[in-house]
Amino acid sequence: MRVHISVDMEGMAGISHESQAEQGNHDYPRMRELLTNEVVAAVEGAREGGANEFVVCDAHDTGRNLLVEQFDEDVEIVQGSSYDYGMMGGISRDFDAAFQVGYHAMRNTHMGVIGHTYTYTVLALRINDTLVGETGLNAALAGHFGVPLAMVAGDKHAVDQAKKLIKSVVGVPVKTGVGIYGAHALAPKKACAAIREGALKATKAVKGIRPYRPREPVRMEIDFASPAMAQYCQGVPTVNRLSATTIGYRSKDMLDAFRLLEALKMIAGSVRRDGEL
Repeated sequence: MRVHISVDMEGMAGISHESQAEQGNHDYPRMRELLTNEVVAAVEGAREGGANEFVVCDAHDTGRNLLVEQFDEDVEIVQGSSYDYGMMGGISRDFDAAFQVGYHAMRNTHMGVIGHTYTYTVLALRINDTLVGETGLNAALAGHFGVPLAMVAGDKHAVDQAKKLIKSVVGVPVKTGVGIYGAHALAPKKACAAIREGALKATKAVKGIRPYRPREPVRMEIDFASPAMAQYCQGVPTVNRLSATTIGYRSKDMLDAFRLLEALKMIAGSVRRDGEL
């Protein structure tokens, strides 16, 4: 059994502010170690459940966070940036299950710790009118390849948001938000134990979990943080401006929809060079 593990950082136990997940911050070396421990726990649990091949995608920021020397020989690591499939770098039809570790809630989630959606330029993302965060977006990418999202570990709000889309996904909440920069978290050792148990359960249950595959053609809508972002993006062929801050488009499948999202993210991110509006 082959398992793909997408790893973010803001949703792990031990982090309550984005600065802790930034290279150069005094907390960052500790957070790297704690995050690596959570991923190792996911691998160990899945291995106990029968998995024997693993690809881990280091999907936070520049993709250089995990302490790769901590992994066993049956683990391959995708690291650096940027990847063909974003946070799902390395995914293919060859996998039996997808896991998410260290995942956080979507933007504007009440009490969602460091809640955001893929990039801080995006206020909301909808696939076929369904509001999704990074859990849903990456579950849909896995689903494009026929791979079910079997486990989500991270902020309880991220787990709940995943369960709205995939009811049978195994959720492992390692912290609960008490504010945008406040969390009530498990101790790191207890979080790792919970993740290991969740991975074991997910690996055994994966045959009963259906891939999350939005109906095609895929319709994507993005609410940006400023009108200028939507204005810049409306110049891309097939992109329609729906309001001052919202754009939308249709793609033949999820992969094409994601690739255009990546390009629009880069365009929107360039706006601040011209001004704040």
